[in-house]
Amino acid sequence: MKRKNKLIVLGAFLATSLSTSAVMAQNPASDPENKLGWTLNKEVSDEFEGNQIDKDKWIVQGENDHYENNFKGRAPSQFAPHAVSVRDGQLVITTRWEPDFNFISGKHKGYKFENITTGAIITKKKFKTGYMEIKCKPADAPLSSAFWFTGKGGELDLFEIFGKYPKDKHVEKLYHTSFHDWGKDRKDPLWGKTSWDNKTQMPFRLASDYHVYGCEWSEDFLKLYIDGKLIRCVTKEELGDKWVMHNEQKVWVDNEVFPWKVNPKKEDITEKGVEFLVDYVRVWQRKPSSDLTCEMPVNVLENNDFDNGLEGWDVEGKVKAIDGKGKNEAGKNYVKLGAGKESTISRTVKLKPNTTYILAASARAPMTNMDNIWQNGWLGVKAFGKKGQQPIIKFFKNTWYRQSICFTTGDFANQTYIYFTNKWQKKEVHVDSFELIEVTTDHLSLDGK
Repeated sequence: MKRKNKLIVLGAFLATSLSTSAVMAQNPASDPENKLGWTLNKEVSDEFEGNQIDKDKWIVQGENDHYENNFKGRAPSQFAPHAVSVRDGQLVITTRWEPDFNFISGKHKGYKFENITTGAIITKKKFKTGYMEIKCKPADAPLSSAFWFTGKGGELDLFEIFGKYPKDKHVEKLYHTSFHDWGKDRKDPLWGKTSWDNKTQMPFRLASDYHVYGCEWSEDFLKLYIDGKLIRCVTKEELGDKWVMHNEQKVWVDNEVFPWKVNPKKEDITEKGVEFLVDYVRVWQRKPSSDLTCEMPVNVLENNDFDNGLEGWDVEGKVKAIDGKGKNEAGKNYVKLGAGKESTISRTVKLKPNTTYILAASARAPMTNMDNIWQNGWLGVKAFGKKGQQPIIKFFKNTWYRQSICFTTGDFANQTYIYFTNKWQKKEVHVDSFELIEVTTDHLSLDGK
């Protein structure tokens, strides 16, 4: 049954409590008291309470041979109408192994359509700016469950979540958001490519349970949330021409296969199929306000960008602060971890117990050629009072990019150890712009429970 709190009404007092709770349940998880005055846009929102998809609201890919944006699926999978259903108050998108399905001819990015059917829905109406939210459990399989938005010239993928990723289990914890630029000339090599993205590794597998994913899209910034907690805010000004959210958008919900990353086999998909379960899709809007900004909590790390060399940092191996000879994309100094020796830059930081933090850095592996030479650096955190595998995230691109780790300290934690290393390859890597911020929303906890 649908995962909603059930209250027994006993008298007028509890009736009032029920009414208040119902209203709060319809407010954004990021703003449960609706202090910003959000109004639900019902044309692009759905509770999936009926026994079938609302065809007045949604396009089902492949129905009557219609494919919105001419997107038939990411081969080898193909979108099929029977993959979309409503059950027990939830949207269910089922990916199946169906080699006898009547697949379309032709190829998509070099792959034939074969063996795998999956589903997608798209809103008929569009909207511009607002707070978009989904409560869902991604498919627990080697494919991507996605919640995304398309409009003229631009695309926002709030998430593409891989339920299973055998090559790197850390990917199963990755909350990945991206912009794609469709406004360029089709002959431009950057047409449709990722213009910006954000990767945050969570302290839990995202396909293991239901979570609430949200983002606030304004004319000036984009804020990213999970379970009501703000994990990133980026402005239009700082992104420049990488910002693509200029026009009205449609809502998409789907399962897709990315065969060049992980290609499901028959044994990866159960006989009944694997399901992407969606409790609701909601979009709220409000009156524009110049008072709202993109403020994030204060970075607790001093000399995080190495303007004062290596002051405050501990180093091992071949570690050097580059002063004025090389600049990162923000125009600041950076740290070089040299090749040929295990090298690490680190520091011990005082933290609060039972508190959620985001650790981030920008890095690059300059000798990676993005073809057949892949060199890596790793950002990690240790000793924060929690048992189990310590979080670590890999950098491999040859251009500067940012990634982050979300973690929650234990009951008795008062400090932690953060680091960036080339330990496992001993190749040259560069790092800069460390961030360690406290996630301040106090009505929820990000501990995977």
